[in-house]
Amino acid sequence: MNNKEAMLDSKRTEEVAETAAEFTLPGEERLLPPSVAAVIANLEADIIHGRILPRSRLIEDHLMEDYNAKRHTVRAALDELGRLGVIVKPRHRGAELRRFDAKSINQLYEIRELLHRAAIRGIRQPTDAQIANLERWLREHAKVSASTDVVAIHRANMMFHEALFGLCGNPFITASIRQYDWVSFPIRAYGVGDRSALAQAGKEHIEMVDHLKAGRMADLENLAVTHMKRARDLYEMKFPESKPR
Repeated sequence: MNNKEAMLDSKRTEEVAETAAEFTLPGEERLLPPSVAAVIANLEADIIHGRILPRSRLIEDHLMEDYNAKRHTVRAALDELGRLGVIVKPRHRGAELRRFDAKSINQLYEIRELLHRAAIRGIRQPTDAQIANLERWLREHAKVSASTDVVAIHRANMMFHEALFGLCGNPFITASIRQYDWVSFPIRAYGVGDRSALAQAGKEHIEMVDHLKAGRMADLENLAVTHMKRARDLYEMKFPESKPR
């Protein structure tokens, strides 16, 4: 690696670190130790890459070895993802990645659609500072999407949507959107790891900002709903029994 490449790599590391520093899980008043946050990031990456599949058992000893982490750290990370609805603990089975059937997918996306529509309908004229913040995360998501850092891509995407839906000014709606975004993460993960889906998401992010700036709120509302479809389709194709018949 030459000096120029080294400088670019260092700059990229700093930018990803800044993104991660601004990203918080729901319930952000409960700060996570860095070691727990690192295990969660590793689990995110393994889920996105398909190394952990729905209903895969998450055995503490294996995760300790894979992530070079202590038992209490792994347990705390699993508890946090369990709180968010990503990890479930069926009776007599231990922790595993959540698996969705057709009925639960329909119910989950019904509530997500209601929340997204409510957020967009609550938006009034955004300030220049709010638009600038949204465009900042638009650029950040586009930038990290060109990398292989799937955790940074996932988190920048979450920050873009948080900036958009936060314009409604209703903290109860935005908190609920964040919560259900995480519940649906085992579904949405396949959109993060698919380059075509990622490109489509980036294009739609630009369209969302354009609709907002032009005051085309009905178009923005509809796009905020259809924007969720690609990742859901990928999940239902990968796990056909989850698709309605």
